[in-house]
Amino acid sequence: MLISADVIDVLDPMSGLVFAGEAGGRLTFALWRDGAVRLLDDRLAENSQRELPLEDDVCVLAASSLDLLILASAGGLVIAGEEVVTVPGIPADAAALLGGLLVVAVPDGERHRLLALDSATGAILDDQAIDADDARAFLYPHPAEDTAILELAMGQDGVLAFRVDVEGSRLHLTEILAGDDPVIAGFSPSGARLLVTPYPSDPQTVRMLSWPDLKEISRLDASDVDAAYGFGLAGCWINDDRAAVYATEDALIVADENFDSSERIALPIDFGDEGEIESLTHLGSGNVAVGAWTPAGRLTLVVRLNEGKDCD
Repeated sequence: MLISADVIDVLDPMSGLVFAGEAGGRLTFALWRDGAVRLLDDRLAENSQRELPLEDDVCVLAASSLDLLILASAGGLVIAGEEVVTVPGIPADAAALLGGLLVVAVPDGERHRLLALDSATGAILDDQAIDADDARAFLYPHPAEDTAILELAMGQDGVLAFRVDVEGSRLHLTEILAGDDPVIAGFSPSGARLLVTPYPSDPQTVRMLSWPDLKEISRLDASDVDAAYGFGLAGCWINDDRAAVYATEDALIVADENFDSSERIALPIDFGDEGEIESLTHLGSGNVAVGAWTPAGRLTLVVRLNEGKDCD
């Protein structure tokens, strides 16, 4: 496996980037900026926008093109479909559109609530509570099924993960990978595999799991790639055959789907004290968004990873 990296663009930080569906066979993404939700293509170039009468402290949580937008705002949860509905008292930190419903995670003291809402009116259809003190929620929808994974990151207390299924207007939660502190890096594009990066308390191993049985297919140990400080939280798929992870203070690593081969990728970032990869986002078409910190500030690199041929 010979991989080369071409930096297509260097952009301002895009920490609120959300998948917004496909258009013309390519992935699109949504981002709130300057009073509008921007719809971006798979190179993060703006295609269109939708202005909304909201204050600047806004974050897009989920999107279906610009037709249905779910946003967190100071006034509550905003559902922008044909009409714009604000549901007060719901300070959501994650959302997903599943089975025609809106699924929303809401911090509530020493627990998190997972709500099922009518995506047009915001009416609450189901409300379940999970004990998770001071947690930050992330929802990862499956690309082909009406299911998702809920990750609850609890700082020094580790991570909880749940499979979320929609059954009519109800939610069914099943804890998964209990005791593993799994950091979910996402489903493969086909949905057949799950990439799991390690929690900082034990950063030595990245795992590949099959879906839905969650059996371990393969693992990549830090010693396999001479990653002295282990792996960071960041990881994503490039396509069904390749995934990218971050060797902390060291390099971007690209590996095949079974971790049989891996390769260090050169990027214009001085790692260690001079730079860090904070996020990796699958953009499709071989493109990856690299969210990076540098001494000059945060930025987003749009990188195309090109696969060459091995020389005999």
